Amino acid sequence: MVLGFAPRHMICQTHAQAPQSGSIEARVDAYLKPYLDLAAFSGAVLLARHGKVLLRKGYGMASYELGVPNTPETRFHVASVSKTFTAAAILLLVERGLVSLHDPIAKFIPDYPRGSEITVHHLLAHSSGIPDINDLPGYDSLARFAHTPADLVSLFRNEPLLFDPGTRYGYSNSNYNVLASIIETVSGRSYGDFLAEYVFRPAGMSATAHDGRPETIVSNRAQGYVPVGAHGLENAPFIDWSTKSGNGSIYSTIDDLFRWDRALYAETVLKRPSIERMFTPQEGGVGYGWLVGTRLNRPVFRMSGRSPGFNAEIQRYPDDDVCVIVLSNNYAATASTIATDLAAMVFGERYEVLAVNQGVAIAASVLDAYSGRYVGGPDFLIPSATLTLAIRDGTLVMTWSSGAVEQLLPQSDSTFFDRKFWATIRFVRDASHRGTELIYHSGGRDYSARREGPIR
Repeated sequence: MVLGFAPRHMICQTHAQAPQSGSIEARVDAYLKPYLDLAAFSGAVLLARHGKVLLRKGYGMASYELGVPNTPETRFHVASVSKTFTAAAILLLVERGLVSLHDPIAKFIPDYPRGSEITVHHLLAHSSGIPDINDLPGYDSLARFAHTPADLVSLFRNEPLLFDPGTRYGYSNSNYNVLASIIETVSGRSYGDFLAEYVFRPAGMSATAHDGRPETIVSNRAQGYVPVGAHGLENAPFIDWSTKSGNGSIYSTIDDLFRWDRALYAETVLKRPSIERMFTPQEGGVGYGWLVGTRLNRPVFRMSGRSPGFNAEIQRYPDDDVCVIVLSNNYAATASTIATDLAAMVFGERYEVLAVNQGVAIAASVLDAYSGRYVGGPDFLIPSATLTLAIRDGTLVMTWSSGAVEQLLPQSDSTFFDRKFWATIRFVRDASHRGTELIYHSGGRDYSARREGPIR
Protein backbone atom coordinates (compact mmCIF):
# COMPACT_ATOMS: atom_id res chain seq x y z
CA MET A 1 0.00 0.00 0.00
CA VAL A 2 1.40 3.41 -0.95
CA LEU A 3 -0.14 6.54 0.51
CA GLY A 4 0.33 9.88 -1.19
CA PHE A 5 0.64 13.21 0.58
CA ALA A 6 0.30 16.71 -0.76
CA PRO A 7 3.08 17.20 -3.34
CA ARG A 8 3.37 20.92 -2.62
CA HIS A 9 5.20 20.11 0.62
CA MET A 10 8.93 19.87 0.27
CA ILE A 11 11.59 19.57 2.96
CA CYS A 12 13.03 21.81 4.48
CA GLN A 13 14.89 24.35 6.43
CA THR A 14 14.96 24.76 10.17
CA HIS A 15 15.09 27.93 12.17
CA ALA A 16 15.63 28.55 15.86
CA GLN A 17 12.51 29.02 17.91
CA ALA A 18 12.59 30.98 21.13
CA PRO A 19 10.61 29.66 24.12
CA GLN A 20 6.92 30.30 23.59
CA SER A 21 4.00 31.06 25.82
CA GLY A 22 0.90 28.87 25.88
CA SER A 23 0.28 25.33 26.99
CA ILE A 24 2.90 22.66 26.44
CA GLU A 25 0.36 20.69 24.37
CA ALA A 26 -0.26 23.62 22.02
CA ARG A 27 3.48 24.14 21.56
CA VAL A 28 4.14 20.46 20.89
CA ASP A 29 1.21 20.30 18.46
CA ALA A 30 2.57 23.30 16.54
CA TYR A 31 6.08 21.86 16.53
CA LEU A 32 4.98 18.45 15.25
CA LYS A 33 2.57 19.69 12.58
CA PRO A 34 5.20 19.99 9.80
CA TYR A 35 6.44 16.47 10.55
CA LEU A 36 2.90 15.16 10.36
CA ASP A 37 2.20 17.10 7.16
CA LEU A 38 5.29 15.54 5.57
CA ALA A 39 4.39 12.03 6.77
CA ALA A 40 7.74 12.05 8.59
CA PHE A 41 6.28 11.15 11.99
CA SER A 42 3.28 9.41 13.47
CA GLY A 43 3.27 8.03 16.96
CA ALA A 44 3.02 9.06 20.59
CA VAL A 45 4.88 11.47 22.87
CA LEU A 46 5.30 11.71 26.63
CA LEU A 47 7.01 14.54 28.51
CA ALA A 48 7.53 14.43 32.27
CA ARG A 49 9.37 16.37 34.94
CA HIS A 50 9.96 15.36 38.56
CA GLY A 51 7.72 12.37 38.01
CA LYS A 52 4.79 14.49 36.81
CA VAL A 53 3.48 13.96 33.28
CA LEU A 54 3.36 17.22 31.34
CA LEU A 55 2.03 15.71 28.10
CA ARG A 56 1.00 12.25 26.88
CA LYS A 57 -0.57 12.23 23.44
CA GLY A 58 -0.89 10.24 20.24
CA TYR A 59 -0.32 11.72 16.78
CA GLY A 60 -1.15 10.44 13.31
CA MET A 61 -2.40 6.95 12.52
CA ALA A 62 -1.71 3.57 14.06
CA SER A 63 -3.32 2.03 10.96
CA TYR A 64 -3.93 3.95 7.78
CA GLU A 65 -5.74 0.93 6.32
CA LEU A 66 -8.27 0.79 9.15
CA GLY A 67 -8.34 4.49 9.98
CA VAL A 68 -7.19 3.91 13.57
CA PRO A 69 -5.39 6.85 15.22
CA ASN A 70 -2.42 6.58 17.55
CA THR A 71 -3.18 7.09 21.24
CA PRO A 72 -1.08 7.01 24.42
CA GLU A 73 -2.11 3.35 24.74
CA THR A 74 -0.83 2.36 21.29
CA ARG A 75 1.92 -0.27 21.37
CA PHE A 76 4.98 0.37 19.21
CA HIS A 77 8.06 -1.66 18.51
CA VAL A 78 10.91 0.16 20.25
CA ALA A 79 13.78 -1.46 18.30
CA SER A 80 17.14 -0.90 20.05
CA VAL A 81 15.52 0.60 23.13
CA SER A 82 15.04 -3.14 23.80
CA LYS A 83 18.74 -3.28 24.68
CA THR A 84 18.04 -1.38 27.90
CA PHE A 85 15.95 -4.34 29.10
CA THR A 86 18.45 -6.98 27.98
CA ALA A 87 21.19 -5.16 29.88
CA ALA A 88 18.96 -4.95 32.96
CA ALA A 89 18.29 -8.70 32.79
CA ILE A 90 22.01 -9.46 32.68
CA LEU A 91 22.65 -7.17 35.65
CA LEU A 92 19.89 -8.97 37.57
CA LEU A 93 21.74 -12.23 36.96
CA VAL A 94 24.93 -10.53 38.16
CA GLU A 95 23.17 -9.40 41.33
CA ARG A 96 22.13 -13.00 41.98
CA GLY A 97 25.67 -14.26 41.52
CA LEU A 98 24.78 -16.32 38.45
CA VAL A 99 26.82 -14.25 36.02
CA SER A 100 29.93 -12.09 36.35
CA LEU A 101 30.71 -9.21 34.04
CA HIS A 102 34.18 -10.73 33.67
CA ASP A 103 32.88 -14.18 32.68
CA PRO A 104 34.07 -15.26 29.24
CA ILE A 105 31.22 -16.23 26.98
CA ALA A 106 32.84 -19.66 26.62
CA LYS A 107 31.40 -20.35 30.08
CA PHE A 108 27.90 -20.22 28.55
CA ILE A 109 28.62 -21.14 24.92
CA PRO A 110 31.58 -23.54 25.31
CA ASP A 111 32.55 -23.89 21.65
CA TYR A 112 32.22 -20.23 20.61
CA PRO A 113 35.38 -19.29 18.62
CA ARG A 114 37.64 -17.10 20.78
CA GLY A 115 34.94 -17.32 23.42
CA SER A 116 37.56 -17.35 26.17
CA GLU A 117 38.59 -13.82 25.15
CA ILE A 118 35.15 -12.22 24.91
CA THR A 119 33.52 -11.28 28.22
CA VAL A 120 29.99 -10.36 29.23
CA HIS A 121 31.24 -6.81 29.74
CA HIS A 122 32.52 -6.71 26.15
CA LEU A 123 29.06 -7.68 24.90
CA LEU A 124 27.27 -5.08 27.01
CA ALA A 125 29.69 -2.32 25.99
CA HIS A 126 29.95 -3.24 22.28
CA SER A 127 33.66 -3.96 22.51
CA SER A 128 33.62 -7.66 21.61
CA GLY A 129 34.60 -7.33 17.95
CA ILE A 130 31.71 -9.60 16.88
CA PRO A 131 30.35 -8.37 13.52
CA ASP A 132 26.79 -7.07 13.32
CA ILE A 133 24.21 -9.69 12.39
CA ASN A 134 22.36 -6.99 10.41
CA ASP A 135 25.30 -6.85 7.98
CA LEU A 136 25.28 -10.56 7.15
CA PRO A 137 24.51 -11.41 3.50
CA GLY A 138 20.86 -12.36 3.21
CA TYR A 139 19.88 -10.90 6.58
CA ASP A 140 16.68 -9.38 5.19
CA SER A 141 15.57 -12.84 4.05
CA LEU A 142 16.46 -14.70 7.22
CA ALA A 143 14.68 -11.98 9.26
CA ARG A 144 11.39 -13.25 7.86
CA PHE A 145 11.63 -16.50 9.82
CA ALA A 146 11.53 -17.46 13.50
CA HIS A 147 14.78 -17.86 15.42
CA THR A 148 15.76 -18.63 18.98
CA PRO A 149 18.64 -16.65 20.49
CA ALA A 150 20.83 -19.74 20.09
CA ASP A 151 19.85 -19.91 16.40
CA LEU A 152 20.87 -16.30 15.94
CA VAL A 153 24.25 -16.86 17.57
CA SER A 154 24.90 -19.74 15.17
CA LEU A 155 24.47 -17.38 12.22
CA PHE A 156 27.52 -15.24 13.07
CA ARG A 157 29.60 -17.29 15.49
CA ASN A 158 32.08 -18.38 12.80
CA GLU A 159 32.46 -14.91 11.33
CA PRO A 160 35.94 -13.46 12.04
CA LEU A 161 36.10 -10.78 14.72
CA LEU A 162 36.47 -7.23 13.46
CA PHE A 163 39.01 -6.45 16.18
CA ASP A 164 40.48 -8.05 19.28
CA PRO A 165 38.00 -8.09 22.17
CA GLY A 166 38.27 -5.09 24.48
CA THR A 167 40.54 -3.06 22.21
CA ARG A 168 37.93 -0.64 20.89
CA TYR A 169 34.23 0.16 20.48
CA GLY A 170 32.19 -1.26 17.62
CA TYR A 171 28.38 -1.18 17.83
CA SER A 172 26.95 -4.58 16.94
CA ASN A 173 23.45 -5.95 17.40
CA SER A 174 25.00 -9.41 17.62
CA ASN A 175 26.32 -8.63 21.09
CA TYR A 176 22.80 -8.46 22.43
CA ASN A 177 21.73 -11.64 20.60
CA VAL A 178 24.49 -13.40 22.54
CA LEU A 179 23.32 -11.78 25.79
CA ALA A 180 19.78 -13.05 25.16
CA SER A 181 21.19 -16.54 24.68
CA ILE A 182 23.13 -16.25 27.94
CA ILE A 183 19.95 -15.15 29.76
CA GLU A 184 18.17 -18.28 28.53
CA THR A 185 21.07 -20.60 29.36
CA VAL A 186 21.59 -19.27 32.89
CA SER A 187 17.95 -18.78 33.90
CA GLY A 188 16.41 -21.79 32.20
CA ARG A 189 13.64 -19.47 31.00
CA SER A 190 12.96 -18.06 27.58
CA TYR A 191 14.21 -14.52 26.98
CA GLY A 192 10.67 -13.15 26.82
CA ASP A 193 9.48 -14.98 29.93
CA PHE A 194 12.48 -13.86 31.95
CA LEU A 195 11.92 -10.22 31.05
CA ALA A 196 8.20 -10.49 31.75
CA GLU A 197 8.69 -11.87 35.26
CA TYR A 198 11.80 -10.07 36.48
CA VAL A 199 11.80 -6.73 34.61
CA PHE A 200 8.39 -5.78 33.23
CA ARG A 201 6.21 -7.06 36.06
CA PRO A 202 8.18 -5.40 38.90
CA ALA A 203 8.21 -2.14 36.91
CA GLY A 204 4.45 -2.30 36.34
CA MET A 205 4.89 -2.51 32.56
CA SER A 206 1.82 -4.54 31.69
CA ALA A 207 1.66 -3.39 28.04
CA THR A 208 5.26 -4.38 27.24
CA ALA A 209 6.55 -7.71 25.93
CA HIS A 210 9.02 -9.54 23.72
CA ASP A 211 7.41 -10.13 20.32
CA GLY A 212 8.52 -13.72 19.86
CA ARG A 213 5.54 -15.19 18.01
CA PRO A 214 4.08 -13.33 15.01
CA GLU A 215 0.82 -15.26 15.26
CA THR A 216 0.08 -13.70 18.67
CA ILE A 217 -2.70 -11.11 18.66
CA VAL A 218 -1.48 -7.92 20.34
CA SER A 219 -4.17 -5.37 21.12
CA ASN A 220 -3.52 -1.71 20.26
CA ARG A 221 -0.45 -2.59 18.17
CA ALA A 222 0.56 -0.04 15.54
CA GLN A 223 1.31 -1.03 11.97
CA GLY A 224 4.77 0.06 10.80
CA TYR A 225 5.25 2.31 7.75
CA VAL A 226 8.17 3.32 5.55
CA PRO A 227 8.51 6.60 3.62
CA VAL A 228 8.56 6.08 -0.13
CA GLY A 229 9.27 8.64 -2.81
CA ALA A 230 8.87 12.31 -2.04
CA HIS A 231 5.62 12.18 -0.09
CA GLY A 232 4.23 8.66 0.26
CA LEU A 233 4.19 5.81 2.74
CA GLU A 234 4.05 2.06 2.32
CA ASN A 235 3.73 -0.85 4.69
CA ALA A 236 7.00 -1.92 6.26
CA PRO A 237 8.30 -5.31 5.10
CA PHE A 238 7.36 -8.29 7.25
CA ILE A 239 9.87 -9.25 9.92
CA ASP A 240 9.70 -12.03 12.47
CA TRP A 241 10.73 -10.05 15.52
CA SER A 242 12.31 -13.09 17.16
CA THR A 243 15.18 -12.37 14.75
CA LYS A 244 15.93 -9.37 16.95
CA SER A 245 15.80 -11.19 20.28
CA GLY A 246 17.94 -9.27 22.75
CA ASN A 247 18.68 -6.33 20.48
CA GLY A 248 15.31 -5.08 19.23
CA SER A 249 12.29 -7.34 19.78
CA ILE A 250 10.34 -5.45 22.46
CA TYR A 251 7.07 -3.56 21.96
CA SER A 252 5.86 -1.03 24.51
CA THR A 253 3.91 2.19 25.11
CA ILE A 254 4.89 5.67 26.19
CA ASP A 255 3.26 5.03 29.57
CA ASP A 256 5.22 1.83 30.15
CA LEU A 257 8.51 3.42 29.15
CA PHE A 258 7.79 6.18 31.65
CA ARG A 259 7.24 3.45 34.25
CA TRP A 260 10.68 2.12 33.24
CA ASP A 261 12.14 5.57 33.84
CA ARG A 262 10.56 5.71 37.31
CA ALA A 263 11.66 2.16 38.15
CA LEU A 264 15.27 3.19 37.55
CA TYR A 265 14.90 5.91 40.18
CA ALA A 266 12.95 3.75 42.64
CA GLU A 267 15.22 0.67 42.34
CA THR A 268 12.21 -1.60 41.88
CA VAL A 269 14.03 -3.75 39.31
CA LEU A 270 17.75 -3.21 39.91
CA LYS A 271 19.73 -2.19 42.96
CA ARG A 272 21.52 1.16 42.99
CA PRO A 273 25.05 -0.25 42.26
CA SER A 274 23.69 -2.04 39.18
CA ILE A 275 21.92 1.09 37.97
CA GLU A 276 25.09 3.14 38.41
CA ARG A 277 27.03 0.51 36.52
CA MET A 278 24.45 0.58 33.71
CA PHE A 279 24.97 4.31 33.25
CA THR A 280 28.77 4.36 33.60
CA PRO A 281 30.16 5.50 30.24
CA GLN A 282 32.44 3.14 28.36
CA GLU A 283 34.43 3.75 25.20
CA GLY A 284 32.16 5.02 22.43
CA GLY A 285 29.85 6.89 24.82
CA VAL A 286 27.80 3.85 25.74
CA GLY A 287 26.76 2.42 29.06
CA TYR A 288 25.15 -0.99 29.32
CA GLY A 289 22.22 -0.82 26.90
CA TRP A 290 22.15 3.00 26.98
CA LEU A 291 23.96 5.93 25.35
CA VAL A 292 25.60 8.13 27.97
CA GLY A 293 26.57 11.72 27.20
CA THR A 294 25.29 15.28 27.13
CA ARG A 295 22.53 17.08 25.28
CA LEU A 296 21.38 20.64 25.78
CA ASN A 297 24.48 21.06 27.98
CA ARG A 298 23.07 18.54 30.45
CA PRO A 299 23.97 14.94 31.27
CA VAL A 300 21.61 12.56 29.49
CA PHE A 301 20.98 8.83 29.47
CA ARG A 302 19.26 7.99 26.21
CA MET A 303 18.59 5.22 23.76
CA SER A 304 17.47 5.30 20.15
CA GLY A 305 15.84 2.54 18.20
CA ARG A 306 15.01 2.06 14.53
CA SER A 307 13.69 -1.05 12.84
CA PRO A 308 11.58 -1.43 9.68
CA GLY A 309 8.44 0.63 10.23
CA PHE A 310 9.39 2.02 13.64
CA ASN A 311 11.56 4.66 15.29
CA ALA A 312 11.95 5.29 19.03
CA GLU A 313 13.83 7.50 21.48
CA ILE A 314 13.90 7.78 25.26
CA GLN A 315 15.88 10.56 26.92
CA ARG A 316 16.44 10.79 30.68
CA TYR A 317 18.01 13.95 32.12
CA PRO A 318 18.96 12.78 35.63
CA ASP A 319 20.05 16.14 37.08
CA ASP A 320 16.67 17.64 36.17
CA ASP A 321 14.53 14.49 36.50
CA VAL A 322 13.13 15.09 33.02
CA CYS A 323 12.02 12.26 30.78
CA VAL A 324 11.13 12.54 27.08
CA ILE A 325 9.73 9.57 25.15
CA VAL A 326 8.98 9.56 21.42
CA LEU A 327 7.63 6.41 19.77
CA SER A 328 6.84 6.31 16.06
CA ASN A 329 5.40 3.83 13.59
CA ASN A 330 7.19 5.64 10.77
CA TYR A 331 10.69 4.57 9.67
CA ALA A 332 11.80 8.18 9.03
CA ALA A 333 14.67 8.82 11.44
CA THR A 334 13.05 11.74 13.27
CA ALA A 335 12.49 10.49 16.83
CA SER A 336 15.86 11.60 18.21
CA THR A 337 15.60 15.09 16.73
CA ILE A 338 12.04 15.47 17.96
CA ALA A 339 12.89 14.23 21.45
CA THR A 340 15.80 16.66 21.83
CA ASP A 341 13.71 19.61 20.65
CA LEU A 342 10.88 18.67 23.02
CA ALA A 343 13.38 18.42 25.87
CA ALA A 344 14.54 21.94 25.02
CA MET A 345 10.91 23.01 25.13
CA VAL A 346 10.55 21.56 28.64
CA PHE A 347 13.72 23.37 29.74
CA GLY A 348 12.54 26.64 28.21
CA GLU A 349 15.45 26.72 25.78
CA ARG A 350 15.63 27.38 22.06
CA TYR A 351 14.77 24.55 19.71
CA GLU A 352 14.46 23.98 15.99
CA VAL A 353 11.19 24.29 14.09
CA LEU A 354 10.80 22.58 10.75
CA ALA A 355 10.00 25.06 7.98
CA VAL A 356 8.42 23.57 4.86
CA ASN A 357 9.39 25.09 1.54
CA GLN A 358 7.48 24.98 -1.71
CA GLY A 359 8.81 22.62 -4.38
CA VAL A 360 12.30 23.30 -5.73
CA ALA A 361 12.87 22.55 -9.41
CA ILE A 362 16.38 21.54 -10.49
CA ALA A 363 17.52 21.45 -14.11
CA ALA A 364 18.31 18.01 -15.53
CA SER A 365 21.83 19.19 -16.42
CA VAL A 366 22.49 19.95 -12.74
CA LEU A 367 21.22 16.54 -11.66
CA ASP A 368 23.37 14.89 -14.31
CA ALA A 369 26.44 16.66 -12.90
CA TYR A 370 25.98 14.73 -9.65
CA SER A 371 25.41 11.30 -11.20
CA GLY A 372 28.09 8.71 -10.46
CA ARG A 373 29.60 6.67 -7.65
CA TYR A 374 30.77 8.15 -4.35
CA VAL A 375 32.77 6.15 -1.82
CA GLY A 376 32.90 6.84 1.90
CA GLY A 377 35.94 6.18 4.05
CA PRO A 378 36.22 4.03 7.18
CA ASP A 379 34.70 6.85 9.23
CA PHE A 380 31.63 7.25 7.00
CA LEU A 381 28.17 6.72 8.51
CA ILE A 382 28.34 3.16 7.16
CA PRO A 383 32.10 2.49 6.87
CA SER A 384 33.36 2.38 3.27
CA ALA A 385 29.84 2.54 1.86
CA THR A 386 29.37 3.19 -1.86
CA LEU A 387 26.63 5.62 -2.91
CA THR A 388 25.48 5.55 -6.53
CA LEU A 389 23.61 8.63 -7.78
CA ALA A 390 21.43 8.43 -10.88
CA ILE A 391 18.48 10.24 -12.45
CA ARG A 392 15.17 8.40 -12.50
CA ASP A 393 11.94 9.98 -13.69
CA GLY A 394 13.46 13.44 -13.41
CA THR A 395 14.65 13.06 -9.81
CA LEU A 396 17.99 12.25 -8.23
CA VAL A 397 18.06 8.79 -6.67
CA MET A 398 20.75 7.47 -4.32
CA THR A 399 21.46 3.74 -4.04
CA TRP A 400 23.55 2.51 -1.11
CA SER A 401 25.90 -0.45 -1.46
CA SER A 402 23.62 -2.14 1.11
CA GLY A 403 20.80 -2.01 -1.47
CA ALA A 404 18.77 0.82 0.08
CA VAL A 405 17.35 3.18 -2.55
CA GLU A 406 16.37 6.74 -1.65
CA GLN A 407 14.72 9.44 -3.76
CA LEU A 408 16.37 12.76 -2.86
CA LEU A 409 14.36 15.93 -2.49
CA PRO A 410 16.04 19.04 -3.93
CA GLN A 411 16.51 22.06 -1.67
CA SER A 412 18.92 24.05 -3.86
CA ASP A 413 21.26 23.47 -6.78
CA SER A 414 23.70 21.72 -4.43
CA THR A 415 21.63 20.48 -1.48
CA PHE A 416 19.16 17.61 -1.27
CA PHE A 417 17.21 15.86 1.45
CA ASP A 418 16.90 12.16 2.28
CA ARG A 419 13.41 11.91 3.78
CA LYS A 420 13.64 8.33 5.03
CA PHE A 421 16.90 8.80 6.94
CA TRP A 422 16.26 12.47 7.73
CA ALA A 423 19.63 13.54 6.39
CA THR A 424 20.95 16.34 4.18
CA ILE A 425 23.17 15.68 1.17
CA ARG A 426 25.37 18.51 -0.04
CA PHE A 427 27.56 18.29 -3.14
CA VAL A 428 30.97 19.91 -3.49
CA ARG A 429 31.51 20.97 -7.09
CA ASP A 430 34.53 21.76 -9.24
CA ALA A 431 34.93 24.74 -11.55
CA SER A 432 32.73 23.08 -14.19
CA HIS A 433 30.03 22.42 -11.55
CA ARG A 434 30.58 18.65 -11.55
CA GLY A 435 30.16 16.89 -8.23
CA THR A 436 33.47 15.85 -6.67
CA GLU A 437 32.38 15.09 -3.11
CA LEU A 438 29.17 14.28 -1.27
CA ILE A 439 28.67 15.51 2.30
CA TYR A 440 26.08 13.40 4.13
CA HIS A 441 24.81 15.24 7.21
CA SER A 442 23.05 13.03 9.75
CA GLY A 443 22.67 13.14 13.52
CA GLY A 444 24.52 16.44 13.74
CA ARG A 445 27.62 15.09 11.94
CA ASP A 446 29.08 15.43 8.46
CA TYR A 447 30.29 12.35 6.58
CA SER A 448 32.29 12.69 3.38
CA ALA A 449 32.14 10.42 0.33
CA ARG A 450 34.36 11.22 -2.65
CA ARG A 451 33.49 10.65 -6.26
CA GLU A 452 35.04 7.49 -7.67
CA GLY A 453 36.73 7.53 -11.05
CA PRO A 454 37.14 10.35 -13.53
CA ILE A 455 34.63 13.18 -13.66
CA ARG A 456 32.90 13.37 -17.01
